[in-house]
Formats: sequence, C-alpha cells, structure tokens
Amino acid sequence: MLNSDTLEVAVGMTFLFLSVSIICTAVKEWLEGIFKWRAMDLERGLRTLLADTDGTITSELLRHPLLHSLFPGTYDPTQLRSSWLTPGKGSLHMLLSQRRHLPSYIPAAQFAVALLDCVARGPVAAGIAGAAPNGACDAAAATTLHPGPLSVDSLRQSALALASPHLQRAVLSALDHSTGDVAQVKLNIERWFNGTMDRASGWYKRRTQAVLFLLGFAVAAGLNIDALHVMQRLTADKAFRDVIVKEAASISAPDAPGAAASGIQVARMTNAKQALEKLAMPIGWRNWSPTPVVGAPAVHVRALFVPRQLCWPLEATPCQRQQWLGTDWLVVLCGWLVTAFAVMLGAPFWFDVLNKFMVIRSTVKPHEKSPEEASEDRQAADAKTTAQIAPK
Repeated sequence: MLNSDTLEVAVGMTFLFLSVSIICTAVKEWLEGIFKWRAMDLERGLRTLLADTDGTITSELLRHPLLHSLFPGTYDPTQLRSSWLTPGKGSLHMLLSQRRHLPSYIPAAQFAVALLDCVARGPVAAGIAGAAPNGACDAAAATTLHPGPLSVDSLRQSALALASPHLQRAVLSALDHSTGDVAQVKLNIERWFNGTMDRASGWYKRRTQAVLFLLGFAVAAGLNIDALHVMQRLTADKAFRDVIVKEAASISAPDAPGAAASGIQVARMTNAKQALEKLAMPIGWRNWSPTPVVGAPAVHVRALFVPRQLCWPLEATPCQRQQWLGTDWLVVLCGWLVTAFAVMLGAPFWFDVLNKFMVIRSTVKPHEKSPEEASEDRQAADAKTTAQIAPK
C-alpha cells in the first residue's frame, strides 16, 4: 500500500515532469507557429480524403466561398513537394511558404455543404471564360447546373457524371444511406470527413510526440535534469519533499496547446524554469576547479558543464573533484532519457496525474496524523481488561 512518503516522492517527480513539459510545450507551440504543421496535415488529409494526389480536386473545393473564407490567399497545388515530413510512397506536402495562409481547421458541416454544392452546381471558376472543367466538380459544369434547392435525385444525377471514381463512389454511398433526405446526405459526408481528419490528427500527434521527445532531451541535457538523481534526492530528503509538495499544491492548469499567444507561452516557459530554480531542484551544472598541487604554480582553470551529481562534494561550487567513470555518465544519460520520455506525454497528462496524486494524498495523510478511534464498546472492554490486570 502506498504510504505518505511514497506519495510525496511521486508528487515531486510529477511536478518535475510537469514543469519540464510546460517548457517543451511552449517551445513546440512556438515552432508550430513557424512551420504550420496543423495546416500541412489538414491539407494532406483533404487530398487523402478525396484521393487527390496532385491537388486539383482540393483546389476546386477550397475555391468555394464557404471554405475560401477560412484562409487568406489562394491554394496552389503546383507547390506540393515530398520530404521526410510526409513519409510514405507518393506522399506530398505543401511548401512552407505556401501553407502559411492555409486553414488549420475546417468545420465538417462547412466541408459537407461546400462539397455537395460543388457536385451539384460545379466549381466556382466554371463561369470564368476559358476555365476548363477538371477534377471533382466538372460534372455539373459540363452537364446541367441546379440553381434551385438540392435534392437527392439532382445530386445523384450530378454524382454519376463525376470524373473522379473515388469521389463518385463516396457521394453515391452517402446518397444510398440517406433514405431520401438531403440532411442525412450532409451528415454522412460529415462523418466521412471526420474519419479522415482523425487520421490527420494521428499524423500531427505522432509528429508532436517526436518533437516533444527531442525537445525534452535537449532541455534535460541543457539544464541537466536527471530524473533518477532527483528521485534519489526526494527519497532521502524529507524537508525537500515538503517544499516540493507545497509548491505542487498551488500549481495551476497549463494552457491548452495553441490557446496562448507566443508571448504568453514564453512567459509560462520562463515561470516554469524559475520555479525549478527557486525550489533548489537538484539540476544544473557546476564549475570544476582542480585541487592545486603543493609546490606547483597556481593554475586558474575552471571547466564548465560538469553535472552537479558527478561533483564531490555535491553542493561544492566549484567542484573539488568529479567522477569521470563511464558508468556514472551512463546513469546521467539514462536520467536525461527518462525525462525526455516523460515529456512526450505532455503537460496536460502530468497535470491530471498531479491532481490525482494530491487527492490520494489528502485522503491518506489525515489517517496517519490521527489514527481512527475504536468504538465505544471496544474502549469500555479495554478499560475493564486494564482494571482487572492492574496491580492492587
């Protein structure tokens, strides 16, 4: 069973991982603002949904007023490229210079309405002189437009003439399961869209985990955040545990990813780093000053970047001696890796874990301070037994 000391160690480690996760999440959101990974994955998800490798169908849809109003500029499918960001045979992504103005989110309802309108009435550019029909919406442009209200019959007529077999089959399937109701057709298209967007979310989450791991290892190595060394300190130092637990009880929930501006993200990152320093968390680096040899000239040499857990004494500044054994450095590296893997789980995860630990601790602690009293009958029986065996 967990006791109070074990819970306090768990709270301390969770507080450490939460603080480092906040720092890495702030950096990750800053990078997201530069590279626009959400917009890149959404654009790739649209082309996957429509089986549109070259982007022609996607271009027609994004010209629709309901979708074009979601982003400034234009969508140029000629700027699609392949790189390590989009693994897989034939996978492409939009160049950074072109995806800066692409939408990061498209409501499923707007997509469904725009697609059905495009199928029934043709692409927006169909009325422009010299515009050649292509892709998904050329059926209505090449045959008959439907200026009136949409109906299942008119949609089916237009869908049968679509040039894209993939899109034709998807629209016909939505019509077949609509029981003659256009609203149900729209709902079926929304479900189709949401299913593919879940896949695009998976791309983004996997990339986010990889970025958080790299950032976590960089921060752990840069600040020497050795999770194994911190756990040893928490286990051995009761006073240090009390300080960490008190600080953990007052920490606030982290912002949702993407919810804060870059300035606020930087402020949260700075506050998290200052909190670790204020609590004298056993992290960071020390200077090393070699012990002078008697009779030898004084040598003023100080080497930077010595992990504090390899110094002797531990709190000496500068270090008088340091451990150079390979196994010691291997343990430090393992501690950095533990921190990096913990950061992959994200700040919201560690905040939830911290709350659960604090709730458990609040239920365990009172019993340790004031043990439960026995019932009145048991107390009376114990008193009678004591009176009988007491010497007269």
